[in-house]
Amino acid sequence: MQADFKFLQMKGRIVYTFGLLALAIAIAFAGCGRSEDAYEVTERHTNGTTGMTMARLDVSGMMCAHACGGKIKKELLKVNGVANATIDFEDDRALNFAQVEYDEQVVEVNGLVEAIAGIADGKLYAVQAVEITHFAKETELN
Repeated sequence: MQADFKFLQMKGRIVYTFGLLALAIAIAFAGCGRSEDAYEVTERHTNGTTGMTMARLDVSGMMCAHACGGKIKKELLKVNGVANATIDFEDDRALNFAQVEYDEQVVEVNGLVEAIAGIADGKLYAVQAVEITHFAKETELN
């Protein structure tokens, strides 16, 4: 009887240890989904009529222009420092994008990415790449 009890204790410890191990692995891999740093950023500088910053954010997960694009645009326009946002969507394109005009003194590009990634707790959309264009008056570039 005591041997059976010790066997059950040992079996319980093994199950408990494997359960903890499985939980640790699940937690580790949960962070491998979408993250703010999982996108490529390219920057360029050019002259323009006014000093402003534009970002093109390539977004995966958009299935339509109206509902998906509308929600993304709405969330981007809520971000302090965003002056304008447009969505460029085509059904047959793998990645559609948002074009955002913003004040880089008020918001960083991570804030724009977080606005998109935060929709539905990050389960719908992910930013794959960001192209930032800094416009400056020609006199500022010289």
